[in-house]
Amino acid sequence: MNWKFWKKASNQNGVKEAKPPKAAKPRDIPEAVGRKMVVSMKIDPDVVWALKYVSRPVEGHKKAQEFRIFSSDKAFGAGVTVKDWSSLDNRPDLILYSGCYDRETEKIDFSVS
Repeated sequence: MNWKFWKKASNQNGVKEAKPPKAAKPRDIPEAVGRKMVVSMKIDPDVVWALKYVSRPVEGHKKAQEFRIFSSDKAFGAGVTVKDWSSLDNRPDLILYSGCYDRETEKIDFSVS
């Protein structure tokens, strides 16, 4: 029995195994993204702030992330539980907007789905 629970397990070669990054849970839209949707895209603020946002990191960029915006009410009505990014892979009809958001430069690129 391994009583040294405070030490991380390593594989046979003595190299620690890297854990895959955790999938981000759905959350409210970041302020910068919501602001752009309201101001630039002229979408009703009440609609924008009711939407949800899932994201995943972009390879090679620490502060950049790809995102998908969806309506939690529409997903619930369709019987889909959105837990992370991959939950929407099989249901592209639920994705309202997608794009890339760089928190460092505050650059937001949308692609309408």
